[in-house]
Amino acid sequence: NTYQLGPTQHFPVVIVNQILKDVLTNYLQEEQYEPELCRQMAKTISEVIKTQVKDLMIPRYKLIVIVHIGQRKSQSILIGSRCLWDPKSDTFSSSVFRNSSLFALASVYAVYFE
Repeated sequence: NTYQLGPTQHFPVVIVNQILKDVLTNYLQEEQYEPELCRQMAKTISEVIKTQVKDLMIPRYKLIVIVHIGQRKSQSILIGSRCLWDPKSDTFSSSVFRNSSLFALASVYAVYFE
């Protein structure tokens, strides 16, 4: 046990934002909304994002990746999340993608593990 109370390396939000943007664009650029396909795509995209963020080798952070995909039909959506959080060490990153038939929101929550 190291008794380390804070991170030695902070979570790179800017780099993770770019990963989110790239993955969403690569997977969804030409896709049309189909419920079953989008359900599978959300799982696939979240796994790809988690793998790429883990490859950054950021020590002692637990990652939570959530991807929402929905149809664009002139509606609005409100997505919220709650958790216990230490603002000094915990953070998040998110990105939104839209094309003519769907929208996607990808979020990565990085929670420091003491």
